[in-house]
Amino acid sequence: MQDYDRNYILLGLSWIVVGMALGIWLGITNQQNYANSHAHVGLLGFVASTLFGLLHWAYPALARSRLALWQFIIYEVGVVILVVGKFLIDGGKETILLPIGALVTIAGAAMMLAMFAKHGHRTA
Repeated sequence: MQDYDRNYILLGLSWIVVGMALGIWLGITNQQNYANSHAHVGLLGFVASTLFGLLHWAYPALARSRLALWQFIIYEVGVVILVVGKFLIDGGKETILLPIGALVTIAGAAMMLAMFAKHGHRTA
């Protein structure tokens, strides 16, 4: 799986469609208690995923990192768990998914930081 740039951007665009659909649902049903879930979908899903894809595109050496595949999986799975947990909490349910998802997402972001620190050099 070497197309991390494309795959991240595809997931980012998928997240924005989910976020827009959620936003429409919020507006139609007046379920404003889910506004934070909507924001997490947009920021962690769309914005961060797309930025990670653009980083992979701008710095192709990132894809050669031994962490690249695991970083991709851990970050995206973490965001899914976090968003599901946030949605449940915004709906008044108690769940352990939000803190688990938050920790997994942070781990994925920290892995991107480590990858960029080691492999984020422009080649001539």
